[in-house]
Parts: sequence; C-alpha cells; structure tokens
Amino acid sequence: MHPTRRWLSLWTRPLGDRRWDVLIRATAAVALLGIPTVIAFPRLVPLVWLAVVSIPTNSPLSPILPTAFEQVIMEAAKYERAIWVSLVALGGYMYMEYLNWHAYAWVMNWKRFASFQSRRWVQRSVEYFARSPFATVVFFAFTPFPFWVARCLAILHHYSLRQFMVATAVGRFPRLYLYAWVGERLRVPTVLLLGVIVAGAAAVIATRLARGQRVLADTVFDREAEAPPSDQSDDDSRKAGAA
Repeated sequence: MHPTRRWLSLWTRPLGDRRWDVLIRATAAVALLGIPTVIAFPRLVPLVWLAVVSIPTNSPLSPILPTAFEQVIMEAAKYERAIWVSLVALGGYMYMEYLNWHAYAWVMNWKRFASFQSRRWVQRSVEYFARSPFATVVFFAFTPFPFWVARCLAILHHYSLRQFMVATAVGRFPRLYLYAWVGERLRVPTVLLLGVIVAGAAAVIATRLARGQRVLADTVFDREAEAPPSDQSDDDSRKAGAA
C-alpha cells in the first residue's frame, strides 16, 4: 500500500470503542493544527494550549476530571484576555460536543439499550424535554448539572443537532466567560488550581473504586450495559416477591 494511502487509512479506519477513538483523533487533530499556529504566532501559545486541553477535559475522561476544564480556563486567563480565552474554550467545547453527540447516538443505537429507552421514567423525561427543548439545553449548559442528561434527551427526542448546538453555545458561553473573568481578575495560584483538579479526580476515582466500578466507565452507558434488561429485572422482582 502506498504510504499516503496507509496514512489516510490510519486516520479514517475506526479503532476500538468509538468514544475513545474519537477522543484520540480529536486531540491529535487539534494538536497538529496548533503546531503551525504556535510557530507563526508565538504569543498564542496559551490559547493553543487551552484548545488542546479542552478536548480531553470534555471527553470520556471528563467524568473522572470533573473540575479540570474550569481550572484550565482560569489558568489561561492569566495570560490572555478573558473574552479570547472564553471564545477558544467555547470552540474546543463545541467541537468536542459535536463529536460527543455522534458518539452517544452511536452507543444508544446498540440493541442492549433498547430496554433502557423503553423504560417509563426515560420516556417521561423525553416528554418533559419535548415541551421546551431549547430552553432545557440552555439550562443544562449554563448550570453545573451533568450535561450528558440534556444530550441523551435530545438524541432520544430526535432533536435537531443544529438547534442543540446553538442552545449549547448560548448556555455555555456565559459560564465559560465567568470562569475566565474570575481567572483574569483574581489570578488564582496555579498550585491551588492543580489542587482542585487533583482533589476532584481523586474523589471520583475513590468513589468508583469503593463501589467496585471501573475507573474509566461511562457514567451511564457502561453501567447500563452491565445491568440486566428491565424486563428481566421486573420478572426477577416479581418472582422474588412471590417467593
């Protein structure tokens, strides 16, 4: 095979779990684009560094790095204006969110999740979401509530990806700018920011290990995949009650 074709096939051929495959490829793509940018504009190093780090901190690694992205934004704001930091952070976040949407949609099409989607509480959640999908996405994007909830509901509702992305940007930008503004004004010592990142990760990892869960397990899908189907669980519950 010609070296060029071999190189292209390496970048286009799916490898392993699509969620981790997307993370590795996305991080590599941003890093490669950042190299010529830094060479041409050396003063943009903090923003390029922020763009690269924003990929893993909003990826399948984010559940074990719950406090990383915000601290990275505050650190970058020491070297660049808050508006530029927040815009770059938003760009990295939206890029990863677009990939997360497709990765989640791919996982949710697995047959093993058919029972999950048919559960009553899931269907009722989708119905509530359908009443005001745009506002719901904005709310979850702005608040500290786990955003994967809004992402899952939007996918189950077959909500427009374009509207979802717009709503996400509307809700997320003020939040990112707030962190950048605080970082620019207060200039929190790097050691303290690192301490918050490490403490958050340690708390999540310790909790998962104590519960016997895999450290890198997805918050929803890996746990759901290991659980018995709802119909089987209901049958087992009825049998136990009858006994």
